[in-house]
Amino acid sequence: MTAISVGGKVLPAPDVYNVGWETVGSFERNANGNMVGDLVATKATLTVGWQMLDDAAYKAILKHVAPYFVEVEYFEPEGGRVVKQMFARPDGAKVALDGGGLWWRDVRCVFVER
Repeated sequence: MTAISVGGKVLPAPDVYNVGWETVGSFERNANGNMVGDLVATKATLTVGWQMLDDAAYKAILKHVAPYFVEVEYFEPEGGRVVKQMFARPDGAKVALDGGGLWWRDVRCVFVER
């Protein structure tokens, strides 16, 4: 259910899968304390993470998220499986050496709806 496809390529099943929403607009409080402003849109955000990936899997993920905007298919609570154009960025990883092999831990990627 949490399978994520980026540009038609399925990513490894994530250990962390967080769906959220970002409000785009400008808001402030008026003299009465009421919130006023202009709502432009509400955009989906998706944060996924892996506890440990081998070097080949991590490089594959980096390759798939390299374009500035990518087509992402994922599961959303309100819409089920959805496909959206999203800004993709890797959000860090730590190297973990294992007997000559190269592994990556605490890998994260963030996707924000266009």
